Amino acid sequence: MYSLLLLLLGVASATNCTTLNSTARPAPLSLSPLAGWQVTFEDNFNALNKSRWKIANECSTEHGCAHNNEEQVYLASQVRVEDGNLVVEATNQPYTSPAAGTRQFRSGRLDSSGSFAQQFGRFEARIKLPVGRGMWPAFWLMPRGGRCWPTDGEIDIMEYVGQSPDQIHGNYHFGPSCNRNFHDDKAVCGKAGKSKQVALDKDFHVYAVEWTPTSISWFFDGQLYYVLTNAQCTDKAQFFIPQKAFYIILNVAVGGTWPGSPSASTVFPQRMLVDYVRVYKPGA
Repeated sequence: MYSLLLLLLGVASATNCTTLNSTARPAPLSLSPLAGWQVTFEDNFNALNKSRWKIANECSTEHGCAHNNEEQVYLASQVRVEDGNLVVEATNQPYTSPAAGTRQFRSGRLDSSGSFAQQFGRFEARIKLPVGRGMWPAFWLMPRGGRCWPTDGEIDIMEYVGQSPDQIHGNYHFGPSCNRNFHDDKAVCGKAGKSKQVALDKDFHVYAVEWTPTSISWFFDGQLYYVLTNAQCTDKAQFFIPQKAFYIILNVAVGGTWPGSPSASTVFPQRMLVDYVRVYKPGA
């Protein structure tokens, strides 16, 4: 979710799009942990646990909660639990305060930085996405106690821009010094067969990464669509698989360099619904 502006590695790009095979379907509700893994973190959102999640409030670009020319202010009132789902809602409602400045849009952001971080393992969430130009939801990881970005890395499990409702992106950012950003981005096209689109905004889907000391693998509804290792990168002197413990972030940005501003056709409110978040480590 930080800036993508400096250098794109040749190994993969947003135009290099993997098409899902015909078995792709909306992800069913999974009540059981994965075999061969041990659950280390789980939230099924029966209630909003504020001891588990830090919820951003009156936080905008000027205060480090938004980047990339985004147009929202994050407010705690935009985050709630409803019908067993986490709701992160974006609305077209101007907001002004001394703390946040003035923003046209309101949205929500929460993270586990104060309560949970893990080095390596599987991180997954079952999510139903918003839609429309200017929507930019994400499920991502950042290092706890990290140095200036992106020297300790950033893993984007899922990023999506609402004007491309049949694509999701998995991304890894890294760099040797402050604000010197290299990144590796892989897009997956939400297609089931040749013509039927997977409804990323109409159905729940499971987005996941499996992270080891030597690789990061991205999954969509159980399908592996990209693996990143040291050997694949063009600049091995700069590249590293992250080694610190990372915490979880869920947010819906509005506007910004990548998605652009909402258009007249963008319908508000828009919601990202999260059925569950789970983290695992290898083991029975």
